[in-house]
Amino acid sequence: MASSRSVRRAQEPVTYTCALCASEDRVRWYCNDCQDNVCDRCKEAHSRGKKTKHDEVVLIGEANRQGDKPVPEVCKLHPGKLCDVYCCDCDILMCLMCFSQTHKQHNWKHFEDEFQIKKQHLQEHMTAISARIAHFKNKTSKHGNKTFKVNIDTMRKDVNTQRAMIKSEIDSIADAVLAELSSLEKEEAVLHQKDCQKLEKNVRELTSLFEKAEMTDTTSTFEMERSLTTTLPLYDVNVKDVLPKLPSFVTGSIDRVLLTKMLGELHHGNQYEKTEIDSKHVQRLSKFTVTQQNRIICTCPVDDSHAWLSIYHHQGLVLVNREGMVIETVKLDFRPYMIAMVGTTDILMTSHNHSTFVNKLSLHNKQVTTFADIRPHNACDISINERDEVVVSTTTPDMVVLNQAGTIVRKVTCGMVGRFITCLSSGDIAVSDAVNVLIITDRSGTNKYKWSGELNNGQKVGSRTPYKLSCDKYDRLFVPDVTKNQVYVLPRDSTQATCLLDQKHGVISPTAVGVDTCGNVWIGCWNGTVHVMRLWS
Repeated sequence: MASSRSVRRAQEPVTYTCALCASEDRVRWYCNDCQDNVCDRCKEAHSRGKKTKHDEVVLIGEANRQGDKPVPEVCKLHPGKLCDVYCCDCDILMCLMCFSQTHKQHNWKHFEDEFQIKKQHLQEHMTAISARIAHFKNKTSKHGNKTFKVNIDTMRKDVNTQRAMIKSEIDSIADAVLAELSSLEKEEAVLHQKDCQKLEKNVRELTSLFEKAEMTDTTSTFEMERSLTTTLPLYDVNVKDVLPKLPSFVTGSIDRVLLTKMLGELHHGNQYEKTEIDSKHVQRLSKFTVTQQNRIICTCPVDDSHAWLSIYHHQGLVLVNREGMVIETVKLDFRPYMIAMVGTTDILMTSHNHSTFVNKLSLHNKQVTTFADIRPHNACDISINERDEVVVSTTTPDMVVLNQAGTIVRKVTCGMVGRFITCLSSGDIAVSDAVNVLIITDRSGTNKYKWSGELNNGQKVGSRTPYKLSCDKYDRLFVPDVTKNQVYVLPRDSTQATCLLDQKHGVISPTAVGVDTCGNVWIGCWNGTVHVMRLWS
């Protein structure tokens, strides 16, 4: 969080001085040839000069870099203000007015400081790209097939080696048990022999005493009786014999899971089929089930590896990775409906009962607050446009547009109840009423064009049920159709769509689509399954 002192420093206006008249008034221009800032008045003179009339003079925000020093862009919301502050929490550039209005409590840096870091990261990415380009250029399908076969042969040898090792270990364990049994048997035989010898000795000695007693005459009877009285207790037959404890063998149960872990498992990539789609191919990166027979209402990708999900009848949000592992679960006291990320720090949510509230979840402390109350309207879907405004569809033909403070700045009427919406980078809004899809202008609500099921192969989709929409950075609109097991792709400014999927992909009843930062398409389905698709050329 920025301190009050640092905020005051950040709010000090950045001024430019005209290189020709030293004025600081309306210095909005930059000569890329002279590498100078100029004001409005001097720009005219500069443009008429004999030596400078052909120079390239542009707005300061569009200037070429002055040596190693970057030039910030002009703010789209506040013309004339430069985006010279970087919000670390939201990962965006902004002007000082934006900063003071909506980001005052966030961590921040000066534009120049963050620019050098981003420049270094960009260089690292470019190095990685170059290395991968070289790698892919050297690959051929022939070599790939040969490598695959060699890999299979190596793994086959490893499996047999591991099997032999496990068999050998089992034989060793069994042999050890058998050897121990033999040892116990020998030990017991020795003890039994000693006991028998002792008993036989007792029999001999008692037989001798008996014979002596039998031959005793009258004169020695008293003496023999005294001797036997002393000797017989030494042969007590009431002593309880201690029998050896019999050993037992407890057979182990065969644990196939444990044996599989011991032997090893085969890991391989998902098999997929290629299909043409808008000059792209489709590859399924992963498929997983979050919850059985509980439909995915909304998929909200965080990056190319993680996405937040809202699930039907579930009081909370779930963060999953691309492999389907649940990374985090946030419990709520209501059932969320549609969700939208605000930067990387917050999530805006509408509720399943279509209340008048739009709630905000802070991912830092997992606290939920009321972002806006749009009564008398009831909130349905939610999307954020390029100006960081929050567009909320309602149970009426009206949509409300909120600023970052949650204040309603305007209303847009589209002529139908727009159940599902998504904002395009062009400033337009895609709206669906679960039958048709309209593209309307943001400000006036004017219908630009309508998609009624036309495909680019000349066919037309009949009855259809489009659900939660999404778009990529090229403004291609992705429309899931729950009844046709299909996702349609509507290119920008086009009324003809392309089918993204075929039966080989096995997507059943798609209900929600989200596009991540790398263009991967996260498709949530009615049965709780999520498919992650990549479009590649």
